[in-house]
Amino acid sequence: MSRYYIGADIGGTGIKAALIGEDGGIAARRSTPTPVSEGANGILHALKGIIAELMAEGPEVGGIGIGTAGRVDPEEGVVLYATDNLPGWTGMRLAAEIEAGFGLPAAVLNDANAAALGEGWLGAASGLADYAMLTLGTGVGGALVHREEPISGKQGAAGEFGHMVLYPGGIPCSCGQRGCIEHYLSGRALNRLAAGADGSWDSRKLLAAFAAGDQRAAAVMDVYLNDLSLTMHNIQSFLDPGAIILGGGVAESHPLWWAVWMERLAETSPLSFNVLPARLGNEAGMIGAARTIMMRRK
Repeated sequence: MSRYYIGADIGGTGIKAALIGEDGGIAARRSTPTPVSEGANGILHALKGIIAELMAEGPEVGGIGIGTAGRVDPEEGVVLYATDNLPGWTGMRLAAEIEAGFGLPAAVLNDANAAALGEGWLGAASGLADYAMLTLGTGVGGALVHREEPISGKQGAAGEFGHMVLYPGGIPCSCGQRGCIEHYLSGRALNRLAAGADGSWDSRKLLAAFAAGDQRAAAVMDVYLNDLSLTMHNIQSFLDPGAIILGGGVAESHPLWWAVWMERLAETSPLSFNVLPARLGNEAGMIGAARTIMMRRK
């Protein structure tokens, strides 16, 4: 009988997990809001609750993989740093807690790294050994994969593209710098740009207006796509990955602006790019987390 693995994805608003087969098929799913008001113990309790529900489904489970927001030491399974989106999460010995609670091997990695591994297994990066991923969501994240393994870095911060500086002296960032990419390419940034053009717009209304040929929306998207092109140039120039996978909630709207952006990217950079939209959506993190523990058990 085929063995199953549990892949979980912990974010600031929700925790989701799935029972995933060795072929990548999802047999069952569970999700729950992240109880941030209850602190680290509440978050851990919620995570254990949905894992227990999946365990009760019956199939043999070979291990548990977890992707979490924050900087992670994947060797020790420890959260090195987490923002206030996961209060008290810094220092959580997550792998040890899960192993003690369920008697199964556990692996923990950063959520963007998990998403990148999911895309490498079953998504846009399938068949590639070396690639990068840029995620445009509420914030901006990223990951580097080399020889099919994510690069975490000494402090668990490798691939944090959102905190590369795009505009020196620009918008202040919670990380202590100014002008970080996150403040120009995230969903929140796109909402800000939209409202600047029309006080009634958010990012969704902006994109709808852009698709309809509205010139104000076109001017805003010109700024946004220029910043995205510069970011891609920097990633490609520095890392020379086999591909850059573009994911996250903002990127899911890519059919509306991809063709225009490809033209802008070619104008902005002389480099050769292999840019691919992510395929797995919000399941990428769960799939990649399961894949991580699966490969450790082989």
